[in-house]
Amino acid sequence: MSGHSTYTFRRCSAFLLIFSVLFLISCGGGGEERFVCDPTTVSVYGRAEENLSIRGSFSAWKKVPMHYENGLWSIELPLAPGDYPYEFYSEAAQDSYNDPENPLTMFDKGIRYSKLVVTDCRYPSIRLKERIGVSGRRISFKIAYTPGISGSEPDFGRSEILLNNEKAEFEYDKKTKLFSFVHEAVADGKYTWFLKIFDTSGYAAEILSVPVWVEEEPFDWHAAQLYQIMTDRFKNGDASNDDPLPDIDEKANWQGGDFRGIIEKIEDGYFSDLGINVLWISSPVANTENPGKGMGGDPRYYAPYHSYWPVATGWTDDLRIPGLDSPVERHFGTEEELHELVAKAHEKGIRVMLDFVPNHVHTDSYLWKTYKNSGWFNMAEPGYPANSSGGYSCGWERPIDCWFTDYLADIDYKNNDAMRSVIDHVVWMIQRFDIDGLRIDAVRLMELDFTTTLKTAVQRRVTTTGILFYMIGETFTDDRGKKEIGSYLGEKKLDGQFDFPLYHHVVRTFLLQSETLTQLDEFIKENDHAYQKEFYSGALMGNFIGNHDVARALSLANRDFDGVTSQGGDEANDKVWENSPVLPDDRLPFDKLVNALTFIFTLPGIPIIYQGDEIGTPGANDPDNRRMMRFGDELSDNQKRNLERLRMVGKFRHRHPAMQEGSRETLLLKGNFYAVKMSSGKDTVIAVFNNGDTEVTEKFSTKTKASEFQTLFSGEKIVQDEGKIEFTAPPFSSELIFTGE
Repeated sequence: MSGHSTYTFRRCSAFLLIFSVLFLISCGGGGEERFVCDPTTVSVYGRAEENLSIRGSFSAWKKVPMHYENGLWSIELPLAPGDYPYEFYSEAAQDSYNDPENPLTMFDKGIRYSKLVVTDCRYPSIRLKERIGVSGRRISFKIAYTPGISGSEPDFGRSEILLNNEKAEFEYDKKTKLFSFVHEAVADGKYTWFLKIFDTSGYAAEILSVPVWVEEEPFDWHAAQLYQIMTDRFKNGDASNDDPLPDIDEKANWQGGDFRGIIEKIEDGYFSDLGINVLWISSPVANTENPGKGMGGDPRYYAPYHSYWPVATGWTDDLRIPGLDSPVERHFGTEEELHELVAKAHEKGIRVMLDFVPNHVHTDSYLWKTYKNSGWFNMAEPGYPANSSGGYSCGWERPIDCWFTDYLADIDYKNNDAMRSVIDHVVWMIQRFDIDGLRIDAVRLMELDFTTTLKTAVQRRVTTTGILFYMIGETFTDDRGKKEIGSYLGEKKLDGQFDFPLYHHVVRTFLLQSETLTQLDEFIKENDHAYQKEFYSGALMGNFIGNHDVARALSLANRDFDGVTSQGGDEANDKVWENSPVLPDDRLPFDKLVNALTFIFTLPGIPIIYQGDEIGTPGANDPDNRRMMRFGDELSDNQKRNLERLRMVGKFRHRHPAMQEGSRETLLLKGNFYAVKMSSGKDTVIAVFNNGDTEVTEKFSTKTKASEFQTLFSGEKIVQDEGKIEFTAPPFSSELIFTGE
């Protein structure tokens, strides 16, 4: 499928008559500014005997014959700018189908069709002319400018051409209409050009961002190590923006964490010392200023400290929402501080991902107030109870159209205008703040069309230089959720998902001991690369043992709850407000926590640390699992020991490709003793775990020719004798064994 607009009108075809009335009205036939664009070509591969037609809203859903030549069916449609639902019809099969080569979809009367996007030829366009040239620290490239129908040149007085948010140097050749950029990078990091070009007629080209990384070693997302930050609960770097709401329990209120606090920890090397090269921060989009009751029958009031009650969704350069000074959450800081946070991270070689909340907006938002009666939101249908705002409150039997609460308006992505507004907003956020990836909240609660539309927009408008913009989704399931999770993965879908089935097995094995190592090993053998084999070969999954929606890993390991379920059961809910878990004095739960985290660092995929798990933070369910982060002298001796262990593991994984995507082989599984080998090329790492309360000594084959090995944590050397090594594992311990750096 292709759509194009140029500034010369070509002869249409015999089909022009079918569309002439629509064409004249929409292109100025009613007395508006008149302009005529080229017809839009739609084509699809097929056989001559299929005898294809096309039909869509542009033809009042009447069939229009297509032309066949050399294996391709095509048609030229003289259409006004806009979006049109369409499908193909095969006379031979007497059946219709959507365009197999077009990932974009839209709905018409509740039916999903392919979406044809016809661009407006009045607007200029810009595109990367050739591949980026990087020689040492010298970056060079060219951008081609195509005028709109008026032929107007760029208006440099109004245009924005930036490099890392500062004015960029360039040359423009009026004859060739090429922008030339040359930059000598002074240090490693990310260099992103941002171009918003206006022409002298006042029309702006679609924003183009050109990201380039200058690094000693090219980054690969298989080597990513991700740290989840709940911004309000991480570090208070600026007390002036705290402003908690009155009469709200501290656990459910703003506690002061902000961009400045994150910047301070980037600068002092906290993340780099952990081997972290990706940060996932809370959604920076502004939230309501009002409190709200919890879900279900929860009578308590909460502040939107978690940043999941957005009111600035929809904000772009073209829509600056009335009543808001900025689209950025003021409790977190300013737009300038968000730019600074991203820039400081990039200087350290750290990517930044945003949490993004597309499922809903708060009823205080501009989108709800403006479009609540325009079909933008899922409203309760006859026979289903409506909440106070008219929406259908979640009973979970209809997850796509249910509302979490009566103040979180659920967006209906069958509405094309709503889809366009949210997609334009998130792409604007990515480009304006130079973001490297997204965590998509509540994927299962939206039409799949949102995911595919977002992916297409990102591929077209953000990944201009071929750098992967990583998008991972949250589809919260039990340990049987692989099929549902996998359904959202794909080249035109998500790059990865959080592996919830893995989470449940790892937690039950290492933290609770309610599942055996044998059961875990059987699951891992089936799960390793399962998503790549069954759903998407490029899938890059997220591996974790904790997040902001489940009871804290340390408290699970300390048996503060039922000691069986990976989410703590009812006790984890009961202990949120009273009798909440305290920091254990015993070292045992901390050792279990290190074992579990070390294990996920040995698996293919991206290991994820939820803030506080690297030290061992106690907590029941939400919001007790979102306690303020602690650092330095605030830590207990056990926490300091855990932090040092995780620093060693994080840095070790960077040096060993076997830990990132190597093949796995179980060497010995005997009772609570587990030895597994990871191999990639010449790199071999053996991970050994003791998941029991007694010391174990075992001799096992390494299936390598190495004569001597070294251990990471103890620093001891192990000599191989006749192809085997003997290893003594203390209770609830782990070790990484390798042949050298």
